[in-house]
Amino acid sequence: MKTRPFSRFSIPRHLYIYLLFSFGSMALFSCSSTLKTASSNKSAANTAAKGPRFLDGISVNPGDRVSSRNKSYGYSEKAPEEDKTETDNSHLSLNESTLVSKYATILGVEDKKVSNIDLIEEIDDWYGTPYRFGGSSKNGIDCSAFSRTLSNDVFNVSLPRTAEEQYDYCDHIKKSQLKQGDLVFFHTSGRSRITHVGVYLQNGKFVHASTSSGVMISDLDEYYWKRAYRAAGRIPKDNVTKN
Repeated sequence: MKTRPFSRFSIPRHLYIYLLFSFGSMALFSCSSTLKTASSNKSAANTAAKGPRFLDGISVNPGDRVSSRNKSYGYSEKAPEEDKTETDNSHLSLNESTLVSKYATILGVEDKKVSNIDLIEEIDDWYGTPYRFGGSSKNGIDCSAFSRTLSNDVFNVSLPRTAEEQYDYCDHIKKSQLKQGDLVFFHTSGRSRITHVGVYLQNGKFVHASTSSGVMISDLDEYYWKRAYRAAGRIPKDNVTKN
C-alpha cells in the first residue's frame, strides 16, 4: 500500500474546523456591527430632520423657551408681553403735563391715574396757604372752608360751613369705599365729635388745611391721622345744589 507523502503545509483536521468556525464568527459579528451602525446613522438622520427631542416627548426648535417643573435648564418661561397701552396726553399743555407728573409723584400713582386736571389745578392754587381759624381766603383758610371751596369749585356741590355740619350732611360710608371727592372726618381736639375735615383724593391720600402747615396732602395711614380718623362721608347728590 502506498502512503501519501507528508506535506509541511498540511493542517490537522480538528485545527482546520476550529479556524473555519472562528472566521465564520468574525464575519457574522462584522456584518451585525455594520447593520447597527447603519441603523444608528438612519436614526440620527431622522432625529435631525424632526428636531431635538427630550424627555416626555417634548421637542424644541432653535429659539424656543422651555422649562421643567424642577429645573430651568438654562431656559425660562416666555415672559408676558409688555402692556404698550399709553394714556393719550396730547391734549394737555406743557404746564398741565408737568402738574400731572408732580401730583402723581405726591400721590404715589402713575401719571395716567391723575385724570382730574381741574382738581389738581385747584389744589396747586391753594397749596401752602396758611391755616387761619374762620378764614376763607388765600391769606388764611380753615379746614371746613377749604373742603367747602374745593367741593364747590371742582365737584360743583355745596356744603355747610363747619366740619361737624358737613359730617351730619354727608351719607356715611366705609373707609374702604372712599372715592375721589369724598370727605374724611377727624377728631383732633376739643369737645366736638368732629373737629377736622379733608377731601379724599386716591391711594389713601387726602388734601386739607392743617393747623401746622396750611393746605397740604397727607396720608390716612400716618400715625396721627390714623388715630384721629372718625368717619368717611359721601355728598348726597340729590340734596346738593351749586351756590
